[in-house]
Amino acid sequence: MQKRILRSITILFLVLFSSRVFAFRADVVPLNDSNYFKKAHSLITNAQKSIYMIMYSAPFYEKYADSPSNLLLKGLTCAAQKGVDVNVLLDQNDRQEISNSDANKKTARLLEKGGVKVFLDRKNITTHSKLLIIDARFVVIGSTNWSYHALTDNNETNVVIDSEKIAGEYIKYFEELKNLCR
Repeated sequence: MQKRILRSITILFLVLFSSRVFAFRADVVPLNDSNYFKKAHSLITNAQKSIYMIMYSAPFYEKYADSPSNLLLKGLTCAAQKGVDVNVLLDQNDRQEISNSDANKKTARLLEKGGVKVFLDRKNITTHSKLLIIDARFVVIGSTNWSYHALTDNNETNVVIDSEKIAGEYIKYFEELKNLCR
């Protein structure tokens, strides 16, 4: 009997404690396929204070100036030039396709020229995240890379989360990864 009461109290404590530690109230909106570009571009264009991005693949297409990925990257540099604190972390894994790593390095140089703070992860790890945080409030997270096909043709699933608490958690995550960079 005493063991049963102790077990019940322990379970109750775990349920109450875990709901306060891990549960966040937030408005969440699904953002699938090409709708990602529209929302991400709008959030970047309207950013007032800060943008944090972690991206596995974000190539800049020199031959296609108005491609969706180029417009997003240009949006980051425009935001930086108007005083928004823009921080980007890109993958540079040496185990992946060489073209993705090279493309990210070229993108990093382009963004840095535009005033964006860019960090490349360590070569021995894959940063496969696709994360965008705007004004410490909006989080866009899901499967979409910033490549042409991901933004135009692929079936992609994402969500936009409106929550300062969740944004804060992901900014901490960004800072943790940034501290491990080159």
